[in-house]
Parts: sequence; C-alpha cells; structure tokens
Amino acid sequence: MRLRALSFCAATVVACQSLVGAAQPRQDGDPAVNRLAATLVDFRERIEKYMELRDEITDEVGDPESTRHPAEIRARETALATRIQARRAGANHGDIFTPAIRAVFRRLLAPHTTGESGRDVHAILEDDAPAPGAVPLKVNGKYPAGVPVPTTPANILAALPPLPRILEYRILGKDLILLDQPADVIVDYMRNVIK
Repeated sequence: MRLRALSFCAATVVACQSLVGAAQPRQDGDPAVNRLAATLVDFRERIEKYMELRDEITDEVGDPESTRHPAEIRARETALATRIQARRAGANHGDIFTPAIRAVFRRLLAPHTTGESGRDVHAILEDDAPAPGAVPLKVNGKYPAGVPVPTTPANILAALPPLPRILEYRILGKDLILLDQPADVIVDYMRNVIK
C-alpha cells in the first residue's frame, strides 16, 4: 500500500513538472505556472484522500483472492461498491474534478481532441463506446454491468496526470469519468471534456 502511494506521488510530481514546463516557458514566480502547478497538486491531494478511504475499505473487505468462481468475484465487487457508496454518501460532483481542475484538464486535452489527432481520438472513442445515456453520470453511481467500458486513447492518458492502479480515466461520449475499476463506481466526472 505504502509503495503504491509513493510510486503514485513520484509519478504525479514528474507529470506535474512536465506539464508545468509544457504550459509555457518557465519563469520563477510566474503566476500562470504557479497556478497550474497548484491545481495539479490539488488534484493529486484529492486523489490521495480518496485512496486513503479506499485502502480502509479494502482492509475491511479483504484483498481479492484467486478464484474461478464469477459469483465470488461479483460478491467482492458488490461489497466494495456498497461500502464506497456508504462512506462517500455526501460526495458531490466536483469534489475531485473542481472547476479549476476541469479547466486545466480541458486545456491539457484540447491539442489531442482537435485537428488530425482529434479525428483519431474520436474514431477510437466511437469504436467501443456505450450507447448514449447507457451510463448515468452520477457520483458514487455504479457503472452498469454488461455495458462496454470504452478504451481511453493512449495520447489522452499521457496528457493527464497519472492515477493509482485502481482508478481509471474513461471517456463516455464527450464526458470524462473517474472510475474505481475494481468496484465499478464512478468517483467523479467532467462534462464536455472532448471537443
């Protein structure tokens, strides 16, 4: 657990440094660079807070065991989801993707979702997308069983800050969700992130 947290922090620091450097030429004390860095640090801290809660829940439910029985796997997923939903009952849209974080993410993704590379991204997203409205965008909502989980293009993943292994960015139409994959719970979402 501690090793995962350390590797996530190290990866986030490296990503923040590269994103800050990519934003514009670095000048000490430049307010735009400082705002970008502060926003990315805020995002990392919000993710870490979620992961602390998630680690507590995993301790309660127990680590997954190797099994060939789908019913046992589903029972553990349900136990994780139920506890996450109960412990985050007061969670709201924007608790992780704050307005400032949403603005930074849109800026980071814009070069990858427009022009020639944007056409490629749109083609990939349409390839395995669930039907419109098949996944209700709701914090703590369960990702519906049997609905395709779309592939997130590699250039989109490379543009965004890294996540701990159990969390995933997924794009549904034009919207971005943060998915707790083992529990199939939507942690937060952003509307209209893809142009």
